[in-house]
Amino acid sequence: MSGRRDRVGLALAEAFFAASRNGDMKALGAMLTADVSAHADGGGKRPAATDVVLGFDAVMQQYERVVAWLQENRSTLVRIGFVNGLPGFVTLEADGELQTTALDIEDGKIAAIYVMRNPDKLRHLH
Repeated sequence: MSGRRDRVGLALAEAFFAASRNGDMKALGAMLTADVSAHADGGGKRPAATDVVLGFDAVMQQYERVVAWLQENRSTLVRIGFVNGLPGFVTLEADGELQTTALDIEDGKIAAIYVMRNPDKLRHLH
């Protein structure tokens, strides 16, 4: 990634965090590609979607549920940065565990969302 693309990716990650936490579904939808996918890994230790969610409508439906859940289970932004080479962020979740979200960006929009909730795979962040 070039410096400009890095800045654009990090700005998109910050905007995605904000929209997903404050319930701005219109803004969230504007950031996604038509064929976006959402992936989550809870490792059987924390709640997470077990199947990949494919397509704009399905991802938007999933995030409507996520946004509603987050209203009662607030997370705190730890930092915006790169997660496995992709723009994203680290959050401290309401249950006291860390979580990462990485965004695969194509042509200025989010093509894939990767949420890591498995504490075994996040030990290095503590």
